Amino acid sequence: MPTRSMDVLTATPLAADDAPAMAWNLPPWALLLLVAGGIALLLLLVIKAKLHAFVALLVVSVAVAVAAGISPADIPGLLEDGMGETMGEIAIVVALGAMLGRLIQESGAAEVLSERMLTAVGEKRAPLAVGITALIFGIPVFFDVGFIIMLPLIYSIAQRSGRSVISIALPAVGGLAIMHAVLPPHPGPVAAAGLLGASFGWVAIMGVICGLPAWFVGAYLFGTRIGDRMGTPVPTQLVGEAERRSGERTGAGEGAGVTTQAPPSLGVTVSVIVLPVLLIMLNTFAELVVPAGALREALQFIGAPVIALTVATLLSFWVLGLRGGFSMERIEKAASASLGPVALVLLVTGAGGVFGAVLEHSGAGEALADLLAGTSLPVVVLAFLIATALRVALGSKTVAIVTTAPIVAPLIEQMSLSQPEIALVVVAVAAGGTVLSHVNDSGFWLFNRYMDLDIKGTLKSWTLMETFMGGAAFLIAAAISAALALT
Repeated sequence: MPTRSMDVLTATPLAADDAPAMAWNLPPWALLLLVAGGIALLLLLVIKAKLHAFVALLVVSVAVAVAAGISPADIPGLLEDGMGETMGEIAIVVALGAMLGRLIQESGAAEVLSERMLTAVGEKRAPLAVGITALIFGIPVFFDVGFIIMLPLIYSIAQRSGRSVISIALPAVGGLAIMHAVLPPHPGPVAAAGLLGASFGWVAIMGVICGLPAWFVGAYLFGTRIGDRMGTPVPTQLVGEAERRSGERTGAGEGAGVTTQAPPSLGVTVSVIVLPVLLIMLNTFAELVVPAGALREALQFIGAPVIALTVATLLSFWVLGLRGGFSMERIEKAASASLGPVALVLLVTGAGGVFGAVLEHSGAGEALADLLAGTSLPVVVLAFLIATALRVALGSKTVAIVTTAPIVAPLIEQMSLSQPEIALVVVAVAAGGTVLSHVNDSGFWLFNRYMDLDIKGTLKSWTLMETFMGGAAFLIAAAISAALALT
């Protein structure tokens, strides 16, 4: 797809008389103190005051704008512009991805995938089968939803194979987690791509290149080894609850009214799941290999993220919904239900764009870019380190990503990075947002509860798995970035 502008951080240029008025011209060191103070205030509001991240980001943005000398009369307009510029394409892509994921959940696709994978690789390699299922299922499905949907499958396969439930669970949750971290249409990579001006196609390509080996090392190899060593049995007291919650997620619980008459075939399941990613990648390759003309324009149109997700979502309504025995009423309810969890993520993403707009128009973004450039560290390394620090402090992967992206975006603009290099920075930010998950992360407690572990056991399994995966993804991204820089 065409290279996007830097969205919020180089938002639609303001005319001289439209730009926010500055009450004073602060030196670079004062602007850098403002950035540090803003991040410190954000940490205080989220960690100590327990303020919602969306509200906290807005408060910090206003505080930084006032301290930078932007006229109070101009601040509301600046906040609105930052939110609007960020939410444009991101909101559409994430919302459509959520609808697609919901139809995939309710169609029984996870069971179809897992059974065929088990048949293909055998019971002895059950962790591999469940992990591959999670990787595919995790392309459009959010992590927490996918975790709940796959729980009964994880428990069942662990009981059938006689292996530790951790050795089955870690490859599965690792597959969901890495897809959620690095691959559009998930909110984190979509937000980072929008804030950094990255092509979704290149983000998808680099996400797959870096994410799959990271999953294999961090979730599959480590997960099966540590899981077998821990020897954790299936928590039988939680099996019934997992089945109930999974039924609620898939619409099989109370009030569903209609059940799926025929689960989709494996070919239909895989086609619907991977179609939007393939179309987006097709867009990117069309720019590189197809001569200018009608064919390239057609490929760029169908591969534009908004169009690709629209096509895939409509296809899922038909082949997974209507052909599976769903009524249009149930399809509409499923699509509506998918938007609830998305709303909070989109608001946080938009607030991150607001913070970026304030940094840009105050001059703090340029000052920070000059400082980071003076460290001589590659931008991919800086992005990873900043995201890691925010991940450890805040717990939320999404908040860490949307806070990191505006900080490193001015440096990317100064360096005139190519689209593949910017996509690798997105992967590095996502990797930093993945490592060192601990007690302030909801995913930590989700795994802790449904694996029936104590804190030490969760740190030894979940936290190390997330850290190995994020670290491996970063190292791969850094190596590719260094190779591109030499060419």
